[in-house]
Amino acid sequence: MRSVPLLLLTLSLFGCSTERVSAPREYLDERTAATITVVRDPWIFSRAAVRTAGGQSRDFLQLYAIDVNRMGEHNQYLAALHSLPVSSAADASVPPTLELEASEWSLRLEATTAQPRDIGLARPVADTYALDATWSYFPVDKQTLARIANASDLEVEILWEGERTAYVLWRDGRAELSELTAVLP
Repeated sequence: MRSVPLLLLTLSLFGCSTERVSAPREYLDERTAATITVVRDPWIFSRAAVRTAGGQSRDFLQLYAIDVNRMGEHNQYLAALHSLPVSSAADASVPPTLELEASEWSLRLEATTAQPRDIGLARPVADTYALDATWSYFPVDKQTLARIANASDLEVEILWEGERTAYVLWRDGRAELSELTAVLP
C-alpha cells in the first residue's frame, strides 16, 4: 500500500520534467550577450535531384525561425541554411532573396547585409550539413511568422545572382513555428 503513493509521486515528477517536442529552444549567446530563441526543428525543403560528378545528390534548404533578444529589443529572422548555386561560384557577399508562396499569398524577403555577429549571432543556430552550405538571415516580424506557420502548402525559391532555385516541402515545420510565435512578446 505504501508503494502506490510513491509510484504516483514518481510519475507526477516525471510528467513535469518532460517538455513538448515542438517547444522552441533558447540559449544565451555568450559572445553577443543576446538571448536566442529558435524553433526546435526547421522547415526543410528539397530541390529535385541534382547531378554531380559522383552521381545524384539532393540540395536542401532549411528554414529556422529565430528571435534575437538584445536587452529587451526583439528582432525576428528566418535563418536559411542553403547551398551556393551550382552553376557559378557565387559571391557570398551578395545577399540572396527568399520568395515564399502559399495558395493565398506570396512574400518576398531580402537577406540582411549585416554580419551575423551584428544581429546577435556569434555562431549559427544549427550545424551545417555540407561544405558549400551558407547561412542567410531574412528579417521578419511576428505577424509574418504567424502567417507562414498557417501555410499548409508552402513553396520556396531562392534568388541569388540572377539564378532562381525552387524548392518543395520535404519536412513541415508548422508546429514548431506555431510554438515559437506563441512565446514571442
